[in-house]
Amino acid sequence: MEILPYSREVYYYETDRMDIVHHSNYIRWLEEARIHLLGQLGISFPEIEKRGLLIPVLSAECQYKFPLRYGDRFEIHCRIESFNGCRFSLSYRIYNKSAEKLSGIGNSSHCFTDVNLKPVRIKKDYPDVFEAFEKASESGQD
Repeated sequence: MEILPYSREVYYYETDRMDIVHHSNYIRWLEEARIHLLGQLGISFPEIEKRGLLIPVLSAECQYKFPLRYGDRFEIHCRIESFNGCRFSLSYRIYNKSAEKLSGIGNSSHCFTDVNLKPVRIKKDYPDVFEAFEKASESGQD
């Protein structure tokens, strides 16, 4: 399964006084890339939540390699690194397409819960979600 990278340009409000992207925006971009990934797996985030399934963040981190500036085009390659039916982890590579350089490397971990934040094993109650994640994690998608 081919997963296309998430791509857009840096907005002015995302920069700081040094004219580079403020570090906090990278974590937001990881979320944007994650939602983009879910969409490509055929899993709409609003639809998941309507069905009573939540995907909270357990951890998120980013290492900054090369700055992005206002107007730079960037793309984020997101992949499922591990998935066990209840928890999963993702890796991200953020590329500055304007400078053709790696700008950041990120990771996040998540779990599936019900609306009361009780962990859920999705294989039985959400087989379509389980199948999409299993297929994407086995394919070594990028």
